[in-house]
Amino acid sequence: MKTAYDEVVKQPCDKLDQTMQDMTYCYNETVVPKKQYKKLLTKQLEEVVADSVAVNMVNAYYKTLAEFNKGNREWFVLAILCIELGVKPDKASAQELSALQMIASNITGKPAPILNPDIKNAFEGAFKA
Repeated sequence: MKTAYDEVVKQPCDKLDQTMQDMTYCYNETVVPKKQYKKLLTKQLEEVVADSVAVNMVNAYYKTLAEFNKGNREWFVLAILCIELGVKPDKASAQELSALQMIASNITGKPAPILNPDIKNAFEGAFKA
């Protein structure tokens, strides 16, 4: 028994973009221009692979940072502060290290998260319809 999928995958890009637009419209009358589908369907395979690699790399960084955060929260925050402020710990003065440690202690001693509320709001607003 043939399915709609069996027929759709045989379509050329110019027909497929219209089919995808029509299928999307069937979901709550959602309108996505067919040129958007054509843009995605004609994307070079190298670009698609690069996007996938980027997601995998971010995921690897995320997992590593999450583990560091679980290990010693103050050291994690201190390292992030050094990165953001451009301070190399092994070259920092005693004054700089002291200031960084004080800031890190203040951050980790509070129940509130480090993330600026504006950043969280921007993230949440980016995908709410």
